[in-house]
This record gives sequence, C-alpha cells and structure tokens, in this order.
Amino acid sequence: MHATKNLPPDFHHQKTLDFSKTNVVLALNLAAIPLLFISGWLFGHLINFLRPFTPFPKGIIGFLSLYSVVGLLAFPLSIILVLVLHELIHGFFFWLYTRERPRFALKAGYAFASAPDWFLPGAQYIVVGISPIVFISIASILLAWVVVSALVPYLLFIATFNAAGALGDILVVAWVLKQPKSILVKDEGDTFSSYAPGTN
Repeated sequence: MHATKNLPPDFHHQKTLDFSKTNVVLALNLAAIPLLFISGWLFGHLINFLRPFTPFPKGIIGFLSLYSVVGLLAFPLSIILVLVLHELIHGFFFWLYTRERPRFALKAGYAFASAPDWFLPGAQYIVVGISPIVFISIASILLAWVVVSALVPYLLFIATFNAAGALGDILVVAWVLKQPKSILVKDEGDTFSSYAPGTN
C-alpha cells in the first residue's frame, strides 16, 4: 500500500494520539531531561569506543569542561540547527512518500513536520518517525571518528540533544507499532490518527 490522500472506503478511524495540549508538551519536555543525560552517557561511550577522548573525566563537570566558553555560547545556535535538521529529515521522508511539500511549524515547546492531507501506511510512517534519530546519530558517531579532536565534543552534543528531543517521535512510533500492520496514519503535526480496515 502507498501513501494516499483518499482514505479507502473500508478503513475506519481506530485511535488518536494528541500531543497538542499544553500539559502534554510540558510533560514531554520534562521527560526529555533525564533522557538527555542517558543519551549523553550512551553516545559518549559509543564515540569513545571508536575514538577514545575520555568523555567524562571528572563526571558532569568534566564533561562540560570539554567545551570552550565560545562553544558554550554557541549552544543555542547549535540547538536551532539540530531542530531544523531534524525536521528537514522528517520532511524529506514525507516528501519521498507523498511527492508533496510537507508542512513545517514551530509552536511553544516544539517544532514539527507533517503531511496533514495524507494517510501513510504504518511501515512508511515508522520510517518517517525514526529517520532523524537514526541518521543524525549515525552521522555524528561516524564524523567523530574522522574530524579533528576539538570537534568531537560538539558532535557528541548534537547526537545527545537530537536523541533526547526525539522522545515524541519514539512515543509515536511505539504507538504505531502496537497497532495492526495494515493501518494508515495521518500526521497533523501534533495530533496523530490511525485508520484500519474493518473497524468502527
């Protein structure tokens, strides 16, 4: 099955996942904080496996000391760049499956790419959902293997922040995986609906 703008007549609404409410956005952002530290630990050791650079010589203080003052001041810009790249990757895969320009939006606490006029098969939607964390994580780890050592901590930051920020994507993909393989998914940015054949 391919992405379609017309819901097949035997498909009916099954479930809705709503991330648009303020309390949900706040909960996701708070939940991402411990994930930030877990991701930092994981990516630090993955990169260290390929290219030893002692990611945590003195705990969290040592971790922060890897960054120059200029680098610390550049973090807000890095965060913006990661957000843009993350959503562009989502958007690319929406375009790949629909051949139509996706919708991009920025709201308080989050940004998103979506294809609100389309119904995507579950398998395609899973690819859309996990692509940013997969591509950015792999690219960061591989680049850390070859770039000058001074850039390694910044690649660690990019991989870490992107993974923590992908919590919503991970939850949506898990939600899709729990449903029948035959479902179609409609992504309206912060609201997700699934449709399956033969259900009311």
